Amino acid sequence: MTRLLCCSAALLVAVASLPSVALATVPYGTLSGGIPGGLGPGLPLPSIVPGKEYSHDVDMTTLGAGGVADPQQIIAWDGSGGVGDGLDYTGTRPTYTPEDEVDATANRLDHLFNQLIGDSDRAHLIFSHDDMISVYPTPAAFVPFAIPSAGPVALTNGSVIGGAGELSFEIATAYAPPSTQGVWATQPAINLMPLPRDVDGVELWGPEPGFTGDADKYSLEVDAFSGTSVWNLSGSTYITHAMIVAAVTSPAMLGPVPGTAVLPYPDFIDGNDAINLDALMVQDIISSGDGGEDTFDRDPTGDGVGDRIIFSIRQIPDPADPDGYYATGSELFVLDASTGPAGTTYLFHGGHLWDHAYALSSLAIPPGFINNGHGVIDINAIEGVSQGVVPEPSSVLLALIAGGTLAAVARRQRKKSTRA
Repeated sequence: MTRLLCCSAALLVAVASLPSVALATVPYGTLSGGIPGGLGPGLPLPSIVPGKEYSHDVDMTTLGAGGVADPQQIIAWDGSGGVGDGLDYTGTRPTYTPEDEVDATANRLDHLFNQLIGDSDRAHLIFSHDDMISVYPTPAAFVPFAIPSAGPVALTNGSVIGGAGELSFEIATAYAPPSTQGVWATQPAINLMPLPRDVDGVELWGPEPGFTGDADKYSLEVDAFSGTSVWNLSGSTYITHAMIVAAVTSPAMLGPVPGTAVLPYPDFIDGNDAINLDALMVQDIISSGDGGEDTFDRDPTGDGVGDRIIFSIRQIPDPADPDGYYATGSELFVLDASTGPAGTTYLFHGGHLWDHAYALSSLAIPPGFINNGHGVIDINAIEGVSQGVVPEPSSVLLALIAGGTLAAVARRQRKKSTRA
C-alpha cells in the first residue's frame, strides 16, 4: 500500500508540473540495452529491464495527447512512465485484414522461457489480468465484475497483486515459499499519461530503444474469427485455433466445452469458438520446417522437445458447472509441437501447477467484494524476469569510458587542491 501511495503522489506532482493548456504522453527516455542477468531471489526494477512493450485493451497510440484508439498498435515503455509507439501489426496479414484488437504478444525466442518451465523454475513470472471478469453473487447466474486498474488487489491465497493496468510477479520456487506474489510495475511506471486501464500483453528483453520492437508473435482478440490463435509478424499463421482448441479440450486438461459454457466478452460465443488465447510466451528452437521460425515444428530427431509455447485462454463461465467456470482464464498451459495437443501440460511455477484447481482456490477475489459470491481473476499477459540485467557490450564500454573520464576529472581536481 505504501508503494502505491508513493507512486500516486509522484503522479500528482508530475501532472501538476505539466503545462495547463494540454496533457500529453511522457516521451520515451534513454535506457541501456541488455540481457537477463544472474538468477536469484531479487526482482529487477522495471526501469532497467530493456525492450519493454505492452498491448493495451483497447489498443491505442501514444501520439499527441495519447489514449487515442489505434487497433493493433503496441506501446513501448521505459519503466519510468515514458512511452512511444512500437510495432503496429496493421496491414501485415494478407489473408486476414480486419482491425481486430491485439490481446497477446511474444518473441519467438522469449528469454527465460526454459528457466520458467518445469523443474527449472528459477526465473520469476510476470503477469497481468483482465479488467473484466464474470462472478457469481448467487449460485445461479454470473454477472460482469470490473477489476480495478490499480492495485492493491487481494487474492484468496493471501497475496496482494497489482490491478488490471499493472504487472504483478510470482517468485520462482527456488527462492521463496509457494505463491509469493506481488506488484512489479505500477500504472505510473508503465505509462504516466494516460495511466493504463488494462494491460493485456507484455514483452520484455527486446532491443533498445523499445519502440523498435521484437514482439514477432501475437494473437488477436477472438481467434475463431480468423482461425488463427498465434500470428507471425510476417503475416502468416504460427499456430491455428484448432490446435489450441485440441490442446485445451484434451482429457488431461479441461476436456470438451459444455453447451452451457460461454465467452461473454466482447460478445456471447459458445462451443469451441469460445476458446481464445490471450497470454503467450514462445520458444521457437526448431528451424527444420519449411518456414523456419514461422512454423511450429516438432523435434526432427524425435527424441527431444520441439517448438513450445506457454499460453492462457480467456475466462469462460459455465453456470452449470459446480465451480462456475469451464475455464477460469488463469490456467497456464504448455504446448510442445513434438507431443502435440494430447501432450499439453500445465505450467509448474512458484511451487504449484497453474491449473484449474489452483486458480479456484488461490486466485479468487475475496467473497466480501462480490456480495459474498465468488469469482476468479483472468490472467491475460505473461513474461519472465531474472534477478538482474547484464548490459550489452556497448553499454558496458560507455560506462567504462564515463567512469574513466570521471576518474580523470577527480585526479585533476585533487592535483589542483594539492597545488593550492
